[in-house]
Amino acid sequence: RFPYICYQNGGGAFLIPYTIMLVFGGLPLFYMELALGQFHRSGCLTIWKRICPALKGIGYAICLIDIYMGMYYNTIIGWALYYLIASFQSELPWTSCHNSWNTIDCRPVTDILPNSTTSSSPAREFFEREVLEQYKSDGLNRMGPIKPALALCVFAVFVLVYFSLWKGVRSTG
Repeated sequence: RFPYICYQNGGGAFLIPYTIMLVFGGLPLFYMELALGQFHRSGCLTIWKRICPALKGIGYAICLIDIYMGMYYNTIIGWALYYLIASFQSELPWTSCHNSWNTIDCRPVTDILPNSTTSSSPAREFFEREVLEQYKSDGLNRMGPIKPALALCVFAVFVLVYFSLWKGVRSTG
């Protein structure tokens, strides 16, 4: 959720703590796990069992986190694929307010007043109303229907990732 929270809260507020934690926490732990795995010639599931059997749950937690991160980032890449497919139109759909998903509050970026709270840009409405279709949801109790075009884009990304990793690094080199 980090990119989404950055977008919602202005972006720069999270950059300093994120960089500090990356430099002093994330990278040293990542390097330690790579060094230990290479030294013991084992992966993330078995390395912690070799070091201390009581810590074998860390390896399973790493795999579970990787699954969640893979789903999250593949969804974002699916959105990018949706944008790529939408960009093949003669006029980009997120540049004008003359589309079926636009509201009456839609204003081109050049017409939006600095202190206006009711107007929104066509790009924002394209993402929120056409790509995500947020207006069809009333919260977590009813999230709305699955959008077939977006589901197909995410599925295509998962297939692409699968075939990229299918035979491992040696086959791609």
